[in-house]
Amino acid sequence: MATLIDKRGRGELDAEVVELTGAVLAANPDVGTCWNLRRRALELLGGDWVPGELAFVGGCLGVNPKSYGAWHHRRWVLRHAPPDPAAQRAFCARLLEADPRNFHAWEHRRAEAGAGAEAELAFTAQLLARDFSNFSAWHHRGRLLAEGPLPPERLREELELVQNAVFTDPQDQSAWVYLRCLLARATPPPRLLSLHADLEDGTLAAAFSRPVVVSPGSLEASLDDCPLPGPWRPADGRPRPSCFWLCPLPPGLATPPARLRVAWQRGPAHFVTLRPGETEAWWQEPIEARELIWPEVGVSDPAVLSELAQACRELLELEPRSRGCLLTLALLLGALGPRAHGEELRRCLRCLQEADPLRRGFVADLASRAEVALELLREGAGLGELRLQGKALTSLPLLERAALAARLELAGNELGALPPGLGGLRRLQVLDVSRNRVRSLRGLPPLPRLEELRLDGNPISHASDLAPLAACPRLARLRLAGTPLAAAPEAAAQLDKLLPHVAVTLA
Repeated sequence: MATLIDKRGRGELDAEVVELTGAVLAANPDVGTCWNLRRRALELLGGDWVPGELAFVGGCLGVNPKSYGAWHHRRWVLRHAPPDPAAQRAFCARLLEADPRNFHAWEHRRAEAGAGAEAELAFTAQLLARDFSNFSAWHHRGRLLAEGPLPPERLREELELVQNAVFTDPQDQSAWVYLRCLLARATPPPRLLSLHADLEDGTLAAAFSRPVVVSPGSLEASLDDCPLPGPWRPADGRPRPSCFWLCPLPPGLATPPARLRVAWQRGPAHFVTLRPGETEAWWQEPIEARELIWPEVGVSDPAVLSELAQACRELLELEPRSRGCLLTLALLLGALGPRAHGEELRRCLRCLQEADPLRRGFVADLASRAEVALELLREGAGLGELRLQGKALTSLPLLERAALAARLELAGNELGALPPGLGGLRRLQVLDVSRNRVRSLRGLPPLPRLEELRLDGNPISHASDLAPLAACPRLARLRLAGTPLAAAPEAAAQLDKLLPHVAVTLA
């Protein structure tokens, strides 16, 4: 290496450099400096060095088949050679024969040796016929298929292949992951779900189906055909994509009627009208049940989803602890309609928590999503109230669907914090979070209409942890019974100083 460094310093990039780098790289293909020097020397030498260089790189990959430097150098060499996809496919096939999970070989095959989608699909089918657990082959197959929903014939072929795999080895996760990716190929674009105009707070609130970034001109709002100047800001106050965005209303807007128009990315416009005597008005899109748990599912034919769900049920009779099967069935039930399959969905998720303890948190959050979805779809559930007491919630998803809620009952769950997304619930008046695991309210955005907050039985120890409540102008009642803070002798004085206009209950 010392000789190489000296020659580089003198600018001597000659045949000796090629020879010296070859000696080093043949023993250790991961010396990036040698590859760089070798490329510079080869470019200066001229001549037909491509065949020999391809053979040399092949030898280096025999030493380390996953050498980043060697694969990068091979791609560079191929830019100086006539295209020969067949030779590259044969080369990759030899390496994949030795290690089917060599992702460098798969990536090289995609970039340099593509034989057309159908030929590549046939190649992956051959590998999967030998080993259904070849995750790389499943991944390659998924990337070959076009984006968006598949034609029915192709979908049937893929589903048959997956079913053969999962019934062969129900515990292997490769085919289950592929199946879920196969079905989730239609992520819906973000759209407006609700609007809320509040004269008292002086804001227009917009809720989206997915977190978005509102750039100038992307979310157009007008009042009686006059554009609102904005700016839009996220309701949680954080500079990141958000489901909730706020726009200030003109200060003089105190004498309705007034008609507000809002459109996202020049899409359909939605309207809210403030009438005389009203201080607020809203619009909300009807809830689409199939979007609540698995919104990305791209198979619109319920017969296909039902058939897959039935296949999962049959497999669970043989392998009741198949993690992939339980998760897939839960998602399928959500796509088919959580309200119609609520109890089966709950059973499925309970079994999954027992079968997959290493992902207990993920499954608990999925179960929380299911419970919130079921409450949103509950018969008789009103626009203004969500009753989620004692549901073992570990997270609070789908708040964008509850943007107009005035009362939120969350007592007796396992929430460790209140999500910043609560800042999007501009109509929220009563929030019951008693008997959870909330230690602090730090990060909670202002809630302009909140009047009552119940925090009984939470491990809150310091008055400073409640500081965000000072920004809630209507807060009148706060319950803290059963908290460590309530037992502190100085608690009453501290809270009176922090929240002088709030009636605090400590016992």
